[in-house]
Amino acid sequence: MSRHRTVVVGGGISGLVCALELERAGHEVVLLEKEDGVGGRVRTTVVDGYTLDQGFQVLFTAYPVLCGHLDLGALALREFLPAARVVTPAANGAKGAKSAKGGAGGVGASAAPRFSLIGDVVQNPSLLFDTVAARHVSTADKLRLLALRVFATSLSVDACFAPRFDRVSTREFLVRRGLSREAVECFFAPFYGGILLDRSLAASASVLLFTFKMLAEGRAAVPARGIQAIPAQLAARLTPGAVRTGSAVVALEVADGRVHGVRLESGERIEASDIVVAAEPPAAASLAATAGVRIAMPQGALRCTTVYFSASEPPLPGKALWLNTERNATISHAVTLTEVAPEYAPAGRHLLAATAVGKATEQEDATLVASALKELRRLRGGALPELELIAVCHVPYAQYPQPPRLRERRPAVSTSVSGLWVGGEALHSSSLEGAARGGREAAQAVIAARRSSAAP
Repeated sequence: MSRHRTVVVGGGISGLVCALELERAGHEVVLLEKEDGVGGRVRTTVVDGYTLDQGFQVLFTAYPVLCGHLDLGALALREFLPAARVVTPAANGAKGAKSAKGGAGGVGASAAPRFSLIGDVVQNPSLLFDTVAARHVSTADKLRLLALRVFATSLSVDACFAPRFDRVSTREFLVRRGLSREAVECFFAPFYGGILLDRSLAASASVLLFTFKMLAEGRAAVPARGIQAIPAQLAARLTPGAVRTGSAVVALEVADGRVHGVRLESGERIEASDIVVAAEPPAAASLAATAGVRIAMPQGALRCTTVYFSASEPPLPGKALWLNTERNATISHAVTLTEVAPEYAPAGRHLLAATAVGKATEQEDATLVASALKELRRLRGGALPELELIAVCHVPYAQYPQPPRLRERRPAVSTSVSGLWVGGEALHSSSLEGAARGGREAAQAVIAARRSSAAP
């Protein structure tokens, strides 16, 4: 065994960033991932030429830690319009739909849906006219939105997570800022409900401020080759052979109060002087328990389900998210991904992603798909092109709940066992940037501990 070998358990964003930071400091690293590829929940599959991310995922280009490790140019990012199309469907549902392949025929609604395009006019001045004319948000609320943008961008990332923000919910914070009920229900509930995976807006206001800041200071984008291009690029920067996929760790080996290595499902033992557990919170807690260590990980899971359809023309035109304001909506938001990234579908075809959150994800696939088709017709306010179902993607653990005061209960990077460290998003926030920061914090702790032990 190398005297300073570190085993990083988990090949998601956190584990990869941790490994990169350690290698930069000259440490030997072995990264173990149980799946057949890196990425954790940041995964992509290709089905019949369609690029399907594991649920609707985007990269915020303003993420400072994560993007500091990425070559954004090499990712060939495709950017969304910094706007959302808010839709209140017609009072009565659409009729006359075809059943074959989920196609849609004529629509017999009693009234046309209400559309509003609300955008960041600071980033994109061409959105000014549409945003001023938007009917879902009053002029007073638009000014409050602008004031919230100014306020969020004035804060550092750390300041966004200060106790005065973390101790209140997103909904309560918005009300305190003077946002009307209509603005909260018609814009924030579907838009941030998609980001936070909870349309009730019960998450900490810190998460709202953090994401608002990231959206204002950068762009939302996807790599042309799919979201998994992000972890793939990180892994490619590690020393050849440092990453071992298909290597499930089942136990940590501890003796005399310090770690000595890990045991794999195959029975193989890998010795190490340090171990960083960078798996998702439930798996990390279970693995730490094999060493007799209890980690106070976030409880619960937020799930999402994304239904992918293809068509010969864009079902929902434009590069902005379409937000469904219906209170009991199955589909919270949708977007024709090929309007943003044409590479996501074969030539001549388009790919639409329609995402459900909350209780809507508990429906059977057939029921969910039928509801999605009905709501997509209502969102469009007219006949859809014939839709072909490509896949229904369930993500049982997309995020962990982030209620107020959760940050006060986050785990510490160090543990009671010498050489055992905690990485992962639980150290910061349930986001790509939170995962990157958790990995960096764990690496810095390992590096500092080794320097301290080497000092005379």
